[in-house]
Amino acid sequence: MKKGLFQILSANLILLVLNIANSFLLPKFLSIDSYAVLKTYTLYIGYVGFLSLGYADGIYLDYGGKRISDFSLNDVGADLKSYFALEGILSAVVLVVSLIVHNVILAAFAIGSLLINIIGYYKNLYQAVGDYKLYGWTLNAQTILMVIFNLILIFAAKVDNPHFYIGSQLFSAAIIAFYLTFTFVKRTEILNQGKVALTRINQNVSSGFVLMLGNFSSSIFTSIDRWFVKALMTNIAFAQYSFAVSLENLINVFVTPVTVSLYNVFCTKRDTEYVLKVKRMALLWGFLLITAAFPVKLILKFYLTKYIDSSSIIFTLFAAQAFYTVIKGIHINLYKVERKQNRYFVVMAVMIALAILLNVVFYLIEKSARSFAFATLLTAILWFVYCEIERRDLHYSVKEYLFIILLLLVYSFAGGLNSVDLGLIIYCVTYVVLALLLMRDSIKQLLDLLRTTISGHTEKEDK
Repeated sequence: MKKGLFQILSANLILLVLNIANSFLLPKFLSIDSYAVLKTYTLYIGYVGFLSLGYADGIYLDYGGKRISDFSLNDVGADLKSYFALEGILSAVVLVVSLIVHNVILAAFAIGSLLINIIGYYKNLYQAVGDYKLYGWTLNAQTILMVIFNLILIFAAKVDNPHFYIGSQLFSAAIIAFYLTFTFVKRTEILNQGKVALTRINQNVSSGFVLMLGNFSSSIFTSIDRWFVKALMTNIAFAQYSFAVSLENLINVFVTPVTVSLYNVFCTKRDTEYVLKVKRMALLWGFLLITAAFPVKLILKFYLTKYIDSSSIIFTLFAAQAFYTVIKGIHINLYKVERKQNRYFVVMAVMIALAILLNVVFYLIEKSARSFAFATLLTAILWFVYCEIERRDLHYSVKEYLFIILLLLVYSFAGGLNSVDLGLIIYCVTYVVLALLLMRDSIKQLLDLLRTTISGHTEKEDK
């Protein structure tokens, strides 16, 4: 676990720096209208996984906990070539539709879906087999190129047209997709191995389709609030809310190492005691990460004043991430490891329905963008509660529930203070005190894991 965590965390720290640059530069130099168009494309592209029909997810399940060398080169080659053929056909269909309806964003989506799904194939593959070094490189490379192109557009070309920035994303993805394919083929020598086969398509789609539906539902779930904002609020409100979401996504840089590394770990080690230990550390980690909301508010106050209205939204969305760290890291991974794809999909469908209901209710109470953020947070809490009820063998203790309630209340109070510094101090002091009083053993385990991970002592196995 430590080795995988270290490699993914290193990759994600690089990604964090790049995403920070992207998240703050684009809204600073683009007009609100241009930023809104760009974020509309980003909203669309979040659904590209559906066009894989579960093929890449089937690879993820079949290769999980194994090595590429465990499979015949003929099967590996057939898997890759069949996937390329499937994605090419599906993307072409969407492109034709976009040309018929004359929708530029949809055309960009069609091209982007092919490229991003190719990259996603390799991400799933490397994550499943535990090749976190290559996974990390794949994670960062596209973002590095995209940031470089965006910097050129902002400072050299001084472009405000959102279509150029969409183009930079597509161009970056094209380069990385080609490079990954070239190096993988060279590494495995599968160029003449395997061929496009309907049997491989059917096998992988059948294996991963339900999981894909679950993941697709997850994408819908995490973007429901933005669809409500886009449909019911002004273009300015959508831009501001999307900006808040982009900052919220920065936390995923530190959540992803947990969610990604634990899948491979749970494939081989998921006894109750071990999972509970990891789950407690995930809780501590999640509530530590949301501390980032305070410096973000400071940046808005002095650097991005036109987005200052997003600060309350940011605090609310960040709070939801504390619960999602546990949900994604533990419960969703267990669904996948235990091959409970059907259960995962049903749960996601219920959560989507709940999210829609809460978004409507909160909007009727307060017709503002902030209402959708509150709905998102409440949905996350209710999902967390459901997970606790569903997996009674893995539920937290009374002390840990007390830690959650008290810390959430203090976070809400501190986030509402005018003084960002004072709010940060209050929250951090409360976090440390409550962690030492209520979760002393878990905080020691988390600190030990972080210390050995960062120092590079990866040889020692978890006991």
